[in-house]
Amino acid sequence: MIKVYASGDSRSRRVLWACEEVGVPYEVVELRFPPRLHHPEFLAISPAGALPAIEDGDVSLIESLTICEYVSRKHGGTLSVEPTEPDYFAYLQFVQFGDATLAPPLAWARRFGARSPDIMAEAEEAFRLRLGVIEQALSDGREFLVADRITVADISVGFTLGLSSMVKLHHLVPATVAAYEDRLRARPAYQRAYAA
Repeated sequence: MIKVYASGDSRSRRVLWACEEVGVPYEVVELRFPPRLHHPEFLAISPAGALPAIEDGDVSLIESLTICEYVSRKHGGTLSVEPTEPDYFAYLQFVQFGDATLAPPLAWARRFGARSPDIMAEAEEAFRLRLGVIEQALSDGREFLVADRITVADISVGFTLGLSSMVKLHHLVPATVAAYEDRLRARPAYQRAYAA
């Protein structure tokens, strides 16, 4: 059984969501945030002191999207896209897009937005532009970003879309992307992961 170190609505929710999609059993070890301060023993599991982390037999991993990929590949899921599939590179791009491109404006808004209207305006503009990439990908009516099924790319992007509510940027999400997010949230696996 996979042991998932988690805290509230941190990126650990991505891992729980992946486990639920694949149907793999897991045990949640809920830690007080930030774990490096409240659980110094956790540094032996995650030297970065960040969540999530998993232990699965001899395997220990600390990067949320890598963990999602591992869960799918190790436990027989279809959340990964293979190099032989036509959407492979689009898949890789969207897996990274969620954190590397879509999330930074949210961090700017959270950290500096209340103190600087200029930074908040820049965060809003950047987030709006980046949402356009998702909107374009969904413009042909597809249900998911790639490969005609839910993948780690959707977990990456879907999680970050949810974070936009916390920093008051969700109003920028266009209707097509909001409908996509609603479809993801309606999934039983998503609901179980967020209820855990």
